[in-house]
Amino acid sequence: MPPPWLEAMLGRMTASSTQVHHAVLLHGQSGIGKRALGRAFARTLLCEADASTRTGGGCRACPACLWFDQGNHPDFRFVTSDALAAEAGTDLVEAETDNDGDSIKDVGADGTARKKGAPSKQIRIAQIRALNEFLAVATHRGRHRVVLLEPLEAVNEESANAFLKMLEEPPPATVFILIADHIGRIKPTILSRCQKIFVPTPSREAALAWLSAQGVARGAAEMDALLAESGGAPFAALRASKDEDTMRLHREFIDYLARPGAADALAIAEAFAKVAPALTVRWMQQWLADCIAMKMAARIRYHPTHSSIIAALLARTRIEALLAMDQRLAAVRRTVDHPLNTRLMLESLLLAYADAFGGDGRLN
Repeated sequence: MPPPWLEAMLGRMTASSTQVHHAVLLHGQSGIGKRALGRAFARTLLCEADASTRTGGGCRACPACLWFDQGNHPDFRFVTSDALAAEAGTDLVEAETDNDGDSIKDVGADGTARKKGAPSKQIRIAQIRALNEFLAVATHRGRHRVVLLEPLEAVNEESANAFLKMLEEPPPATVFILIADHIGRIKPTILSRCQKIFVPTPSREAALAWLSAQGVARGAAEMDALLAESGGAPFAALRASKDEDTMRLHREFIDYLARPGAADALAIAEAFAKVAPALTVRWMQQWLADCIAMKMAARIRYHPTHSSIIAALLARTRIEALLAMDQRLAAVRRTVDHPLNTRLMLESLLLAYADAFGGDGRLN
C-alpha cells in the first residue's frame, strides 16, 4: 500500500482504471513513495476482484493480488537499473532472464557477456529487448498487462529509442507505469506520450508520523533533523536512519563544512576518499543550497540546527562566490559517478569551498 499521504492520489488514479492512459508517468522528489504508489496502482489494475473492492491497491485476496505480492504475477514486469535493484532488495525485483534462463544483468548491449563490476545505473537495451519479448506474448489472465519502470531517466540513449517504439504502438491492454525523479532529464518524445502525474512531497507532520510508525525510534529533535537532511523525503529519511555509518560520516563532513579552512581540506579529502563521491558532492550541494537560501531569503531547508553557524559563515562571503561554487558542484555532479580520482576531485572542491569563505580563515 502507498503511504497515507498518497492514498487519496491512488484513489483518484484507480477511480476509472478501465480507461487508464497507456503510459502514466509519476514524477516528483526522490524518496517520497512514488514506487509504492506505482506498485499499488499496478496491483489495482491486475486485481481480479469486483471493482468496488479493488480500488486503493487491489483486494489483496484474489489470485492476482497474491501472485503480485509474491513477485510472480505472469502479467507484470518491474524494470529497473542494476544499482537500484541492489538498493531496493530482491523482494521488489523479479528475476530478469532471457529465453535461455540467463540473467540479462550479465549481458551487454551487444548481447555478449558483460564484465562483473559496479552495478549499472542505466536501464540497458538488453532489458528493453527482454521487455519487448514479454509484450509480444498474449496476457495470461486476459486482463491488463502492467510494466513498472523506474527510474525513467536511467533509460540510456539506445534503450530510449527502443522503448519509444513501445510507447508509440503499445500492445492492447498494456499499461506502462513510469517513475522519475528528474523529469527534465527525459527525452521530450517520451514525455509527450505519457500522462504526467506530479507526486507532492508530504507535509512535515505526515512524514514524521509515518517515520514513527515505521519504528524509527529517535528523539523529536533528531527526527526533525533526519527528515530535514533528507529534504523532507520520508523514505530517504527511513533509509538513512538504518545506516548509522553513513549518518556518522555525514555529521563529520558537515562539521568541516561548518568550519572551512584550506589547511584541513587535504586531510578531509584523504579521510573521505573512499566514500561514494555522489554522497559527498550531494552533501556539499545541500549545504550550499542552505547557505544561498539564507543569504537571499533567510531560509534553511536541510540543516535547520546549523542556522547560527551558517549565519556566521555568510558574514565571510558574497553571494557571487556561493553561486559560483554551486555551479561548480552542479558540473561535477553530472560526472560524479565516473571520477578519475575521487580524492583529487574532493580535494579540489574542498579547496574551492574554503576559498569561497576566505581561504585560510577559520571560524572559531
